[in-house]
Amino acid sequence: MFKDQFMSMTETTNLQSDHKGTIAAISVALIWGLSFVAARLILTTLSPVTLATTRFIIASIIYTPIIIREIPRGYKPNKNELKDLCILGILSISIYFWLQYTGVQYAGAGISAVLVTGLIPVLTGVISSLLLREKFTLIRGIKIIIGLIGVTLIAIPKLIFGQIDWLFFLGVGCLIGDAVCWAMYSTLSRKLIQKTGKPLMVTAYTTVLGTIFLIPMSLLGDWNAILKISLGQWIAVFYLALICSSVGYLLWNYALSRLETVKASVWLYLEPIAAFIGEAILFGVFPSSLTLLGGACIIISAILISREK
Repeated sequence: MFKDQFMSMTETTNLQSDHKGTIAAISVALIWGLSFVAARLILTTLSPVTLATTRFIIASIIYTPIIIREIPRGYKPNKNELKDLCILGILSISIYFWLQYTGVQYAGAGISAVLVTGLIPVLTGVISSLLLREKFTLIRGIKIIIGLIGVTLIAIPKLIFGQIDWLFFLGVGCLIGDAVCWAMYSTLSRKLIQKTGKPLMVTAYTTVLGTIFLIPMSLLGDWNAILKISLGQWIAVFYLALICSSVGYLLWNYALSRLETVKASVWLYLEPIAAFIGEAILFGVFPSSLTLLGGACIIISAILISREK
């Protein structure tokens, strides 16, 4: 009897933990979906690497005091953890956003969100199965494919009827590399968070270290262009730095501490929906019937995977 009660309480606690993780993952998807639109607005003035560096310098100013505060409290990453944090910073900040903003510049906000989020759950599932030995069953694969079909339906009007040039293909190539970086980051980040039990500190160190590696990359950029940024663009920059980088990364690491990597990543399918809505509001680009059908497939896929026991 007491054993059954204990098991029931454990299942209830796990369910509550999953719900909190799911809410965090959905919030991140909406925040990051709109980040593609904000980036498109700024990239008319700044280069991709200059925008990424500006964004994360601001974010690092926020996270550095957190790191300094925790050192006297006894948390200081050891040599191996610091190496892992450097890898996470390079994957999720330095390389990731240089590739993403190049993709947004040449392929557009909506297409970028579609391609990145469409590939991330599939790649994350494969990589996490290999590195973390998480189960990747045939049924789960079918559910992910449903979401991928939705992503394809959203992309068809832009890919077939839009004007495609070599710069577009360059953007697509960058976005594919972008998805690979994020899949590797999510898998390795989950492993480190489970080891340390400190999502906030992993986020803080990843952000600061990733920014440090970004700065040398940005030295060849045109920093004089930052003087030409309008008020609206500055608002978009601070949205990227404060909401997307600080709040978004913290929520994402929190989600990874509560959910399997694939279960958390599949909610990123909502990013294209947020991106297309943002484009419709700011740029007058409205979704087609195929886009709406694709969005329905994406949501169904996310719900099916999130309800797995």
